[in-house]
Amino acid sequence: MKSKKVALINLGCSKNLVDAEEILGRVAETGSTICQYPEDAEVLIINTCGFVDDSKKESIDAIFRMAQLKEDARCKKLIVTGCLAQRYPNELQKEIPEIDHVVGLKDFDTLTSLSGSGSIKKNESSISCSDDWRNRIRLTPKHYAYLRISDGCDNRCTYCAIPGIRGRFHSRTIENIMEEAQQMACEGVKEINVISQDTTSYGTDLYGKQRLHLLLEKLSRVKGIEWIRVLYTHPRHFYPELISVIGRCDTICKYIDLPIQHIHDTILRDMGRGVTHAQIEGLIDELRSHIPKLFLRTSVIVGFPGETEEHFAVLLDFVKRIQFERLGVFTYSREEGTPAASLKKQIPQEVKEQRLKEIMLAQQKIVLKKHKNLVKNTISVIVDEKDKTGKAWLGRTYGDAPDVDSKAIIRENHLKPGDIKNMIITGTAGYDLLGKIEI
Repeated sequence: MKSKKVALINLGCSKNLVDAEEILGRVAETGSTICQYPEDAEVLIINTCGFVDDSKKESIDAIFRMAQLKEDARCKKLIVTGCLAQRYPNELQKEIPEIDHVVGLKDFDTLTSLSGSGSIKKNESSISCSDDWRNRIRLTPKHYAYLRISDGCDNRCTYCAIPGIRGRFHSRTIENIMEEAQQMACEGVKEINVISQDTTSYGTDLYGKQRLHLLLEKLSRVKGIEWIRVLYTHPRHFYPELISVIGRCDTICKYIDLPIQHIHDTILRDMGRGVTHAQIEGLIDELRSHIPKLFLRTSVIVGFPGETEEHFAVLLDFVKRIQFERLGVFTYSREEGTPAASLKKQIPQEVKEQRLKEIMLAQQKIVLKKHKNLVKNTISVIVDEKDKTGKAWLGRTYGDAPDVDSKAIIRENHLKPGDIKNMIITGTAGYDLLGKIEI
């Protein structure tokens, strides 16, 4: 059978990116050719995001753009998969007739049979859905990768549609994860970013207790892996052994992604976060006292139903007082099928936007001050790529995750992607740091 040319457009978060990489591995196994440019492909796969309104709009826009290629280019088939496809399969097929197939999450056997030159019969292949990492085609630069340790979520936050999309929380085994990490190291990966919907709950379903600390200890001993970064932790599920292992293992970046979402007890209760203001503040004190030189990232949601000016003022004051090194802020998105969607006292969009601006302005001042105080200090950085001018390198400090945080701009010639060096900070450029490599 003639080889098909297939291109994939990926949207959304790092968890979606891992799905996309596994899809490409499956498609390549059928004998198809992976195209870099959609215009060259006979089959287009769009891996969508469907988490909030903005991501749904981005996904719909991408589908319409790619649908145009069925008229203007060689594209013969358009397949939509991912979170939006899982959430609205019938609506997509009905409203956008240019779509040939809508395929749900992890239905990779169907996806490969629809997109490839042939299909992999289950009784002829050792690859199962839980082992799709074995042929994963990574889309990140060679020197860093995302390591997904679990999928799904049992937290049931009232604003979040993820449990309905991704299903119940389920962990991979430590042995399976370690195999993938070792393969990554053999392929030249130096930085592993540990991800899931809730990394701090890792192991509870398989082992009856939290096991992230044990997994991190094992990962820290993988030869070739120099940085391990932990993302998507839940403040309710942090525990002493995890704090200890992050603090004492040199390979683990002193960086914690701790989405608090809000700080006022009334809003935390209505969000279903299962944690209080006092518990969050106590945890932050513990983290900062036990993990020297910690970079703490959080995210918050403004405009949740019923959020009063007083509730918002408490959140704004908390952000100013705690001084997070990194912060993302989002306006509440009313997601159908979630408990919060039916709450009264929905907040007007213009009020949400104003509150977002106030938080971001406060955080901007915090970051600029913190960065100014870092000048003349030395910090570990990883080199990612040349900048657009070709005269400097772009990298990240240990306190900066790929795609979401600040950059380090390094004016050196004798570097290469994946180098991990000590950088003397010489100045700042907006949110970014300027520096030179320590000799």
